[in-house]
Amino acid sequence: MKIEIVQRNYSAKEKLTDLIEKKVAKFEKYLQNGASAKIVLSKAGKLERYKMEITVKDVNTFVRSEVESDNMYANLDTCLAKLERQIVRIAGKNKDSVKVVIDPMTLLFFDEMPEIEPAKIVKRKEFDLDRLTEEQAVDQLELVDNDFYIYKDIETGFVNVLYKRADGDYGLIKTK
Repeated sequence: MKIEIVQRNYSAKEKLTDLIEKKVAKFEKYLQNGASAKIVLSKAGKLERYKMEITVKDVNTFVRSEVESDNMYANLDTCLAKLERQIVRIAGKNKDSVKVVIDPMTLLFFDEMPEIEPAKIVKRKEFDLDRLTEEQAVDQLELVDNDFYIYKDIETGFVNVLYKRADGDYGLIKTK
């Protein structure tokens, strides 16, 4: 498994990076050949808060976990437990997406197979997409007091998603 550790506004000690590589490599047993993991370590905000993002992917699987706390070592264990839960869920839904059947004795972070409830769609909405510029979409997002706003870009005609980030700024997802 290819493991990439990226440090943003944070300098990890060798002990932490070695531990990350050792623990993340254990997920290789669940994945296809050619799997990769990207771990982003960063300091969040002005307080002593640390953020860890782990993304693991292979041909048929994409799982991601993001955790923020005051301890990077605790973040590692929490992220990995979340990833394992996602992999178990995927294994239950699609037998082709993981290379082994999950044996409860081989779980890394759980003593027994976790109960996975299937996700349910509990609400549906339908609406017309407005043709807007990015600036107009920001204004609309603030007016609707929501975390995201879907609109059609006035220049390209493609559907875009504008969303509020945790730091108060905005993010934009553009489709093709």
